[in-house]
Amino acid sequence: MLNNYSVITKTVEFIAALSGTIYLRKTKNYSLKIFVQYLWLTVIVEWLGTYPQILQNNYNYSWYIDLKNSVFCENRWLYNIYSLLTIGLFGVFYSDLLSIKIFKVIIRGVVVFYTVFSIIFYIFTDAFFIKGLPYDNILASVIVSLFVVFYFIELMRSEFILIYYKLPSFYISVALLLWYLMVTPLFIFDAYFYAMNTQFIEFRGLLLLLINIFTYLCFAFGFWYSLKKSKL
Repeated sequence: MLNNYSVITKTVEFIAALSGTIYLRKTKNYSLKIFVQYLWLTVIVEWLGTYPQILQNNYNYSWYIDLKNSVFCENRWLYNIYSLLTIGLFGVFYSDLLSIKIFKVIIRGVVVFYTVFSIIFYIFTDAFFIKGLPYDNILASVIVSLFVVFYFIELMRSEFILIYYKLPSFYISVALLLWYLMVTPLFIFDAYFYAMNTQFIEFRGLLLLLINIFTYLCFAFGFWYSLKKSKL
């Protein structure tokens, strides 16, 4: 499985994005449109993010050599933009999904703070092309978990709790919460991620793969099952 890590991950991401698109077209439930756009953004970024592998070749083109010797030789900048957009899209998604005013205000405030902090950090440091925000994974985990908790609180206080199993937003929220809770500890122990520590590398890679498979197939299942129930 690890030998096909990239192919498997991109496949389940595509399945989730395609399932979301089919769900939107058949139900016209555009409250989920922003999340489906996030899924397609993920698919695009994952494919674009493979360009450093192409730069390992020795093509004799001037533009290719210039790119290979530039700050864009690594894809860290791409994933920094992706991380920023992810929090923003999740914020818009849950803000539109919720009706409790204080929750909406908090979500928007968090997104604004995260965005401003990220921009200031990258402007006044040289980290944009080298690394992400300090403790970015932990920060993102806390933010997304907060959004999901707000969603569950409102769900339990509404009449939709009786049909939660028909809501794709329920499956999305469960999968997102589990993904961040399971992945964050792995990134905390990134200090041990050295070539000499082969057992940790294999464990980390396999666990990330399994978590990604579960998460994106859970998204796809939520779209499929909700669509099926909507026809009954």
